[in-house]
Amino acid sequence: MKHGVVVGLLVAACGMQVASAGMFGPTAYLSLDDSPLDLFGGSLAYFENFEDGVFNIPGVTASTGSVIGPGSNTDSVDEDDGNIDGSGMAGHSFFSASGSVGIQFYFDADVLGQLPTQAGLVWTDGLGTITFTAFDGDGNEIGTLTGDHADGAFGDTTGEDRFYGVEFAAGIGSIFISNESGPIEVDHLQFVVPGPSGLALLGLGGLALRRRR
Repeated sequence: MKHGVVVGLLVAACGMQVASAGMFGPTAYLSLDDSPLDLFGGSLAYFENFEDGVFNIPGVTASTGSVIGPGSNTDSVDEDDGNIDGSGMAGHSFFSASGSVGIQFYFDADVLGQLPTQAGLVWTDGLGTITFTAFDGDGNEIGTLTGDHADGAFGDTTGEDRFYGVEFAAGIGSIFISNESGPIEVDHLQFVVPGPSGLALLGLGGLALRRRR
């Protein structure tokens, strides 16, 4: 079964404490279980795997790109087709034709209530060195990560997929990712907003928690 059931809000009942700043990655990633973020112990965790074919997670917009897949050139996170088998072409991902221009995801505090304190995504395809940079609400750089794990193949392969993320208590305004050449694909956009849990949202959180266990 596709895991689109958890696209949208994932909510857990307990509170969270966040360090002042930290960067995650690049770390190998085949499923949501590989995320280093506090998605299941935090207050309001948002997760988008694009498996419904649209980018509709609330409170975040992209500078460029669109949802693609399934297809022979698609490189989705491995688990998104229901099996961890080294293939990503049966799932969906978020694609832009210019990896060197990259994609920036902007968070909206008015929609979310406040800026996220944790955020990240999975790079799944492109060429050359990958660069991930996080910015605060004023556009100041929080930190940058680089990776050199592209396998040179377009579509399908998942062994090169890596998670990039950030934790920043003062609030994350945006995250940016690029690679040196070719197109770029990303997947499993996720972020955590501090605050009290919403009882109306606990059903989705419960589904996510049961799946993880």
